[in-house]
Amino acid sequence: MPRFRRRRRPSCCPFTGDSVRVPLPQPPLTRHSTIGSAHGWLVTADEASNLHVLNPITGAHAALPPITTLHHVESCTDAEGRLMYNVFEGGDPEPIPFDTREARDCMYHRVTLSCSPAAGSACIVLLVHMPDGELSYARLGDERWTLISPDDHQLMGISWGFMDSFYNQDDGLFYVLRSHRSVFTLNFNGPFLVVKKIMRRDRKGNDPSSMYILQAPWGDILQIWRWRSYVDSSTPVELPGDLLGHNEDDIDRYIELRTTEIEIYKVDLENQTLVKMTSLAGHALFLGYNSTMCFATKDFPTLKPNCVYITDDSYEYVNIGKHNWARNQSLGYRKQESADF
Repeated sequence: MPRFRRRRRPSCCPFTGDSVRVPLPQPPLTRHSTIGSAHGWLVTADEASNLHVLNPITGAHAALPPITTLHHVESCTDAEGRLMYNVFEGGDPEPIPFDTREARDCMYHRVTLSCSPAAGSACIVLLVHMPDGELSYARLGDERWTLISPDDHQLMGISWGFMDSFYNQDDGLFYVLRSHRSVFTLNFNGPFLVVKKIMRRDRKGNDPSSMYILQAPWGDILQIWRWRSYVDSSTPVELPGDLLGHNEDDIDRYIELRTTEIEIYKVDLENQTLVKMTSLAGHALFLGYNSTMCFATKDFPTLKPNCVYITDDSYEYVNIGKHNWARNQSLGYRKQESADF
């Protein structure tokens, strides 16, 4: 993998208070948007909306297949010759044009790695992407993204609606969550991909704004449901100079998107049901635009037990209205007592 020159900057660990000097990449990698992270690596999108894996400590870096190898994306140019992408959605023969900024911000919903990219072609990258939560994958070194389609895997029924995923190191399977609460596994260990539905659809209550899935440190599979609502903000956001004139009229400077409720469920595969939890058993959850994570607070004493630490991850809010006031808060937490769960 190629390497690049790096700078070093002091960083402070919020869990231990220790200061370390971390090498930082030089431009143009510093202009990438971060899509996800795992195993000490970042997954970033460059200025042309193509994905890369990057190790900020060692400087290792590799390109993933370009965005135009996703099944529904074609490159084009606008009247001034600037790079654009035509994105086809839902069988509509007329594509939706995206500039590179819009494609970078809106195309990629979630990314999950099977292992460290240092393993080369053994590393599988799973994407949840637009339109409406489709699945595609690639191994490091592949030239194209491969769509996971019901044409090849009839158990899926439809190709869209996926929300989140994680990789289980113990059984070597990806677990993916669909918006109606069903769970699928993806098995890449044989000569062909095997898709299996392991949790049926659940019709509990109103659909949440966001849904997450993860394997807790104690082994259970958890589903987390999150509801949001818009509220008025008395303080308008000041737009950065590079955004003025770029969809400026589409941004409401006086609204804030707030989390109003979070529910956590254990996935009971044997009985095909979801069991509502009343405690995190001394753990804390992190929910946001990156990977969903759960930590034992005894290992990180600055974290509060039975709490959910949240950042904005509404695709509409982060990507379309990304400069609104609430998006620019680096991290907030919402304490969830056992009764609230």
